[in-house]
Amino acid sequence: MQTETKKRHGLPGAAIGALGVLGALLVLYVGFAAWLRIDGRFPFRTTLNGRDISLQRALDVQRTCMDGYYPNMRFEVDGRGAAPYSVTPLSFDFSEAERVVSFLPHNMLTWPASLFRDTEYTTSDGSALDKLAQHIEADCALVYGSRSVAAENAYLAYDAESNRFRIVPDTDGTMIDGEKFAAALKRHILYGSGDLDLEAAGVYYDAEIRSDSVELVTLCNRLNRFAAAEIVFTEGGMTKVFPARKLLPYVYVSPGSFEPIYDAAAAASDGLFDLFAAELAAELDSKGGAHDFITHDGAIVSVDERTWRSKLDAAGTSAALAALSFDDIAAEDGPPAGRLVWEKAALDALTNYVEIDLTNQQLILYTDGETILESPIVSGCTAQGHGTPGGAFKLDGKYRNVTLRGPDYASFVRYWMPFNRAIGMHDASWRSRFGGTIYRYNGSHGCINLPHDAAETIFNTIDDSYAVVCYWRPAA
Repeated sequence: MQTETKKRHGLPGAAIGALGVLGALLVLYVGFAAWLRIDGRFPFRTTLNGRDISLQRALDVQRTCMDGYYPNMRFEVDGRGAAPYSVTPLSFDFSEAERVVSFLPHNMLTWPASLFRDTEYTTSDGSALDKLAQHIEADCALVYGSRSVAAENAYLAYDAESNRFRIVPDTDGTMIDGEKFAAALKRHILYGSGDLDLEAAGVYYDAEIRSDSVELVTLCNRLNRFAAAEIVFTEGGMTKVFPARKLLPYVYVSPGSFEPIYDAAAAASDGLFDLFAAELAAELDSKGGAHDFITHDGAIVSVDERTWRSKLDAAGTSAALAALSFDDIAAEDGPPAGRLVWEKAALDALTNYVEIDLTNQQLILYTDGETILESPIVSGCTAQGHGTPGGAFKLDGKYRNVTLRGPDYASFVRYWMPFNRAIGMHDASWRSRFGGTIYRYNGSHGCINLPHDAAETIFNTIDDSYAVVCYWRPAA
């Protein structure tokens, strides 16, 4: 007879034992969690910004981090124009703890896993630091802002009495650069010690142009040289000065620039140069009479202006004065001498002329102040009363192949250059000798006799812009 064996179903004893152990651990874990309040703490083996925060509460972690980041929570802010402002820990809101809370694990199973692995969290202090700085800034704005004064740049002022420019010093203001202030606060909170000196921290909007600025000092010196400059015009015994201070209303310096702008065109338009040139012309234009003349050998003789009348080119002289630049006038070694422009030059300013030394029977031709020709001559015969008169004359013309006639003569000449009515310069082919004392007994009827080649050169060179100056030297 077969016997049927029935199988019993159920957990083996080993399994039941394991479940019992697990249940016990779970009870212990829950009890441990309840006792430790692990929902508000960090798991094992957890670090924040390199610090071990295992089993620590979030708020404690936050405060610990704050103490580490901001060890200098009590200090004063010293600024311009007000009593120091005291910073205290009470002036900061620690609500930033919420940031650390956000790192807490929400899954309680994380705790057992933390026994076997490291967890590293990092956070920035930036938001908290900005918050603190903004709070202090807001308080300081109330303390210092009501007394805020803008800084003023150094500048130049002109004193008419002394005719000099001086530098008016810059002044410090109390306006604060917000970005620099915030950065200075952060640096001081993190790394500083003692009080925060805003002056030393450089947070103010200071003057951009200081009184010791090299550019400003240089500009002041240039303007003073300009203001003190005198443009001197000399002619013979006359000296006339144009003071550059008259031009100061036409000198400008653009904001932000150290380069003066001199508007000579505006000064010319207002007639400053024309008026001065007209005054010069009134003094220098010749009305005839005797004037000093410097001879070829440096002697000074008195010469009557007969038909040559010196005349200043007032417009040209005015234009030459207007053409001077700021740097010309303000030059360290002084401005250039005033330049006279002539329509007909004064005797001591001639550059194109024929000099006839009647005493020494010599002629010298000058062009642009350079000697072109020297030649002996024969002038009017003094024994017969035909002595050539002295004086300064203008050229009356130039003529070729002319027969000169008088009561007792008819002379053919190839080059005829009259300057004093019937008296002129011409070639004298009938003469074999010139110079010396021939004029005393065998001279001309008053004309200046010349060798052929000399007469030709003079004829081909001169025009009505050339003066003819004849003179007798005083008796020794």
